[in-house]
Amino acid sequence: MTTKRESYDNEILNLRAFYLVLLKKIWLVPVVAVLGAIVAGIIYFLANVVYAPARNYVTESTLYIYFAYDENKRSEVDFYNAYTWNILVKAEDSNLEVRTEYNILDRIMENLEAAGYKEGVDITREEVKASVNADIPSDIRVMIFTVSNPDRELSGAIADAANDALVEYGKANYAFTHIELLGRSDTKLELIPDRMGVAVTFGAVLGAVLACLSLLFSKAMDDAAYVPEDLERRYNLPVLGVLSKEGEEEPSFFRNELLLTFKEKLKTEKNIVIISADDKNGAETAEAVVKRLKNVIGNGLPEGCPVFKPMSLPGNDNDSASQLSSMDGAIIAVQMGKHNGAMTEHLISLLKKLGCKVCGMVVTDADMKLLNRYLGL
Repeated sequence: MTTKRESYDNEILNLRAFYLVLLKKIWLVPVVAVLGAIVAGIIYFLANVVYAPARNYVTESTLYIYFAYDENKRSEVDFYNAYTWNILVKAEDSNLEVRTEYNILDRIMENLEAAGYKEGVDITREEVKASVNADIPSDIRVMIFTVSNPDRELSGAIADAANDALVEYGKANYAFTHIELLGRSDTKLELIPDRMGVAVTFGAVLGAVLACLSLLFSKAMDDAAYVPEDLERRYNLPVLGVLSKEGEEEPSFFRNELLLTFKEKLKTEKNIVIISADDKNGAETAEAVVKRLKNVIGNGLPEGCPVFKPMSLPGNDNDSASQLSSMDGAIIAVQMGKHNGAMTEHLISLLKKLGCKVCGMVVTDADMKLLNRYLGL
């Protein structure tokens, strides 16, 4: 019965290996979080300090509104809210239920001119409308009238002019008995809350989340192999051994496994070609693998070690078919952690087309710490 082979692009995810590899990159999360905090802090500083608009001077007045009695409704007038007052202050009230010839904005401009601010020269109606705001926090009888303007003296002058205009409006409009000014604050520079800490925290959290998502996505889409079992499931070929990186001592556990599989799988083969999926040009990687194999095996195969010959990818050598015909088989070297899944699958397919026996695979440049954690050694 033929065993169904998994392709590198649809294989079942090896969660243990996946998370072990992911943990090796976990240091990126705090690094990106710190970078995110720095970037967010710089953006906040530039937006709120370097290139921030001019801060306003604020003057607040409190007015008490005495509403007249409505004979028709048999109750006091109660349809004046913050929205209504802002329309009344900033424009004509001809669109409201209560209409009057008295216009608050006109009276504010007159009062300002009397105070020495000439309309069209020192101040405009648009500037006044942009500076004032009427608010009714809860009780419709209490109005908080706020003036915000970059000019300190002008902010106070607008507040005084508006207060006088509103008091006069209370006398002129039959909806009120009168409007009383309860108090006016000193003109102060507006306080802008410092949210640098919030910005930095947000940047750090956003950076950490993006780093985690990027790591998960990159590893989920990674076609590299990190453990021998993944290669065997993916290509339905035996992994004959694992070689550590050049300059590192081969652990006895993995050396013994390599010797055992070579004795079992290469009983009759005398001439083996080594081909690396990572050799895009030439056979440098394959030559390094052959050298590493000889060093690791040493005299571990007393009955005779096959002759290993490095070879470039068949597509890079027109004479590859004749070279392969003189060999008893091929071993494919796959570098651990390299993105070579598609090339490895292509190489296996080509060797089968050329009639070359694929004896197995060898994992090179292996991360022994990762494999030890994976196997629980």
